[in-house]
Amino acid sequence: MSQVKRKQMHRRCIESFGFLREDGLWDIEASMQDLKAYDVKREFDGSLLPEGSPFHDIRACLTIDDTFLIKEVSVTMDSYPFPSCGGAAPSFSILKGTRLEPGWSRWLKETFSGKVGCTHVLELFPVMATTAFQTMWGPLGEKYPEQVSSAVTKLVNSCHGWSEDGPMVRKLIDEQVLKLPS
Repeated sequence: MSQVKRKQMHRRCIESFGFLREDGLWDIEASMQDLKAYDVKREFDGSLLPEGSPFHDIRACLTIDDTFLIKEVSVTMDSYPFPSCGGAAPSFSILKGTRLEPGWSRWLKETFSGKVGCTHVLELFPVMATTAFQTMWGPLGEKYPEQVSSAVTKLVNSCHGWSEDGPMVRKLIDEQVLKLPS
């Protein structure tokens, strides 16, 4: 950390949660708040947003099944800088019927580019995708043990921790959970 004296001017808080519902589906929720450390005068109407009040206050929820298929989508925008921002929320309903899978984040950026979407809502979806994976990994492994090897194989070389010559992959090979192609 810097030794130079500094004053906080902005704070962004992002939280994400995963829930198993009693009907067997999964709710993945994320929220974002941007807070300013000073009063903000809104240019469009001259109103004042007091210091510490949310400049952005956005929430999203994806309801998904065991195959990561999106069954329901909800986006709420309780605070935003311009009067028209909230109008972007309904456009995200077209996510219903899509699947969290490789290429989904790229598809999101293409689909919601320009005036159709909201940059800040879009920032929540990759967080939600990884939250879904983290939430569902253990329970789905227990529910579908025959698919664990295939799922783990897809992780190999996806990051440093899953490097094929790293200790985790070596351990899974030794335990015969994973077999790498020759």
